[in-house]
Amino acid sequence: MTLETAKRTIQEQGENANKEARAVVRGGMTICEKNVDGSRMYVWVKVKPTKTDDESSIDVALENREKRKTRLPSNTPTRYVKMEYVTPNAPITSSLSSETDKQIVRLSFFERLKNKALEIGHEIDSIVVE
Repeated sequence: MTLETAKRTIQEQGENANKEARAVVRGGMTICEKNVDGSRMYVWVKVKPTKTDDESSIDVALENREKRKTRLPSNTPTRYVKMEYVTPNAPITSSLSSETDKQIVRLSFFERLKNKALEIGHEIDSIVVE
């Protein structure tokens, strides 16, 4: 259903308009799914208007949701950068090699945060041992 048709239907019929027209105008609808254990889960599904009135917007939205649910993970390898940890006894040098600079630039925020947490953990372990 196109957006124009859905708006016209809503104006003519008001709250008694069909479910598809209301979902297209709102941009989505809530559906109920049953889990394996029998509990219910209410999921918001985006419903976009289609180009023609012949195809159902709800059917297209549910098909797209099923495609996303059953999508296989990609086989692209993730890039891991091995970091070397600085020990507190080692002298700090001001000149870094270009390779180390490149490694530091490639790390995401969460990888840097994780490495910093590991560094702090090693520091605490060294203090506890002493």
